[in-house]
Amino acid sequence: MRRVLLVVLALAAAACSQVALTGRSQLLLVSDAQVAQLSKESRAKFFQEAQSKIVRPQDAEGSTVLPMVDRVSSRIIRAAGLEQRAEWRVVLVRSDEANANASADGTIVVYTGILPVTQTEAGLAVVVGHEVAHVVARHSGERLSQMVVAQNLTNVAAAFASPQYQGAVGAALGLGAQYGVLMPFSRAHESEADHLGLYYMAKAGYDPAEAPRLWERMGAGSKGAPPEWLSTHPSHATRITQLRAWLPDARRYYENQALPLPDVLGR
Repeated sequence: MRRVLLVVLALAAAACSQVALTGRSQLLLVSDAQVAQLSKESRAKFFQEAQSKIVRPQDAEGSTVLPMVDRVSSRIIRAAGLEQRAEWRVVLVRSDEANANASADGTIVVYTGILPVTQTEAGLAVVVGHEVAHVVARHSGERLSQMVVAQNLTNVAAAFASPQYQGAVGAALGLGAQYGVLMPFSRAHESEADHLGLYYMAKAGYDPAEAPRLWERMGAGSKGAPPEWLSTHPSHATRITQLRAWLPDARRYYENQALPLPDVLGR
């Protein structure tokens, strides 16, 4: 068991990477190619199920909304330097869900339910910038890596317990990993995507001041949210406070879009 533990820790130590712009060290046991393949497989199933809900150019809303979604996405992708990373496709899906997502296979999905909240092109740029930032920061690969390490360490620790207690110990450690490690990291990922996305939207020519305003609208429309420590996302209030703190520096790239983003912010 000790040997297994040492192997897990050695792999974790050897698989450290650094997130673009923030400079945060991250654990990556899963390659970009593996994450892209998993994303591709997941998307294939999604598109099979969502065919009837996809907005086409010939549809009524497709002739007006779809060009805006394409335009915002293209500008964000270019600002993030991802044009050559994948063959990007942008999909608008009819749904009441106020959401959007982007994946490592080069797919951006925007649900029509988010449009009443975004209201403007700049508001949509906040959302798309955030989702594209998840891809840049390799958050999917990092989450998979964290789950692998957490599961292995939980199994190793439970194995040291007496046989009659192994199930209980494993369950307790699993909950500890969920609420003490995985969920806090998830909240950190969301904040990091907010941070990077703010710069991408500014670099793309959208006023970053729209970001805290968007989350004010999101907060006004959401009721009964769980406490932050029980959530995978920061509270709306936390996001607004963070975005306002980052806003003065991000605005420099909105006012001068020719200004190159640094390798790490603050340098």
